Amino acid sequence: MRGRSLRTALVVLVVALGAGLVVSENCPAQDKIRLGFVADVSGIGATFYKSQKQAIDLFIEEANAAGGILGKKLEVVVRDAQLKPDIGSNMARELILSEKCDFLIGPTSSAVALAITKVAQEFKKIVYFHTSNTEALTTTDFQPYMFQVVPNTGIEGRGIVEFVSQKPYKRFGYIGYDYAYGHTQWDEQKAKLKQLKPDAQIAEPVWVKLGESNFSPWIPTLVATNPEVILSSLWGGGLASFIKQAQPYGLFKTASVTSLFDLDMLRAIGKDMPEGQLGYARAAFYAIDNPQMKAFTQKYYDKYKEWPADWAIMAYDGLIALTEAIKQADSLDSDKVVKALEGLKFKSLRGDRFIRAEDHMMNCGIYVGYTVKDPKYEGFLIMKDVVEVPAEKVWRSVEELKKIRAEKK
Repeated sequence: MRGRSLRTALVVLVVALGAGLVVSENCPAQDKIRLGFVADVSGIGATFYKSQKQAIDLFIEEANAAGGILGKKLEVVVRDAQLKPDIGSNMARELILSEKCDFLIGPTSSAVALAITKVAQEFKKIVYFHTSNTEALTTTDFQPYMFQVVPNTGIEGRGIVEFVSQKPYKRFGYIGYDYAYGHTQWDEQKAKLKQLKPDAQIAEPVWVKLGESNFSPWIPTLVATNPEVILSSLWGGGLASFIKQAQPYGLFKTASVTSLFDLDMLRAIGKDMPEGQLGYARAAFYAIDNPQMKAFTQKYYDKYKEWPADWAIMAYDGLIALTEAIKQADSLDSDKVVKALEGLKFKSLRGDRFIRAEDHMMNCGIYVGYTVKDPKYEGFLIMKDVVEVPAEKVWRSVEELKKIRAEKK
């Protein structure tokens, strides 16, 4: 009996030890850092997602080849928010609770981002936003577990006005989507324009419904105002359609539509983009001259056989900042990493940068230039004479941040 009991005990011990080894080998928390990417994969988000994911994959591949972060391998888990806030919120919870993700990566849609940031705060999980850029994330909806590496809507809107106000332009128009962002942007741009250029002639804004693709009913109105610069909140495919439809009216012989000329938009419109149009980008690889950007661009092109869009660059920069903070904190604990992020100085693809402690905003401005053909880039135009409008010149002061947050309370 004693022999049988001993054998039984040994079997139980071996099974228990074996089970322990299996649990250890399959426990992500012990040997991996899991990144939960709440992406907008469906519909119009697909183009943005492609370059974001490619950059994230490239970063993970490089980091893991170098031994990982704190000796742990990086891993990304993707969920599709479908550009819907409620779905995005649910996906963020799933990534945290079911997938046991240590950190979150934000979506394309600002509406989805505002939903996700609440989940991140609830579970004290850090989330970084690299494409969704509503200024509300750093003002009225700020919470300590988020940080932003994309120029927010305020930086963009005030930044382009800062640029044009230094030029001899006098006549300004505006066309934008008739929703909250479009109206907020125009109100701020108009106020900034009046402040910096009191003699500016500002025409009444032209509003079109969100998602509109036929702009022909409104183009004659813009032509009649004879603007030199047409400020705009149109973006992506809508902006490309507007430019194509406005050309037969001769609008661009005397005026420039001025909006976000990201690489995907430039590729979408191709050679139909007229030269000499004034635009801005969030992270134009061809205009940023430093060793980090050059190395990244070459690696990205070699791997994917295409040039990196702004979204790819900013997604990659977010991971640079996050992993640098993890290493400085020597921990995956959210609160410790937050402390490392606040005031963090790091080498981004866009040069030496820091994250402001008061709003967790990276000091990233916009890149402004004029469209031109370049034989190096077949099928699309880029911008030349590009200058950066620094974030520090146009972002909200700490006093403004405090006032906005106090007014919300």
